[in-house]
Amino acid sequence: MAASAELQERAALKSAGLAAAMTDALQVRGVPDLIAHAAGEIGVLAFKRGFSEWLEAYHDPEGGLAPYTAAALEDLRAASASLS
Repeated sequence: MAASAELQERAALKSAGLAAAMTDALQVRGVPDLIAHAAGEIGVLAFKRGFSEWLEAYHDPEGGLAPYTAAALEDLRAASASLS
């Protein structure tokens, strides 16, 4: 994928669509726009990182993808807390 501009563009479009879907879902639930957008983008980042780590673990059949994504989200939360 690193060598294919077409695949990179496709992945970027998928990420943007996923972030937009998460943002929309949060806004429908009454989450303020800025927070909904930030959460959507962070959610995509957590998914990408979790997916990458899940792949490195050879598609862990026991725990599935969710624990990897949750751990990545927790890492992002901790990293953002260290910014203040």
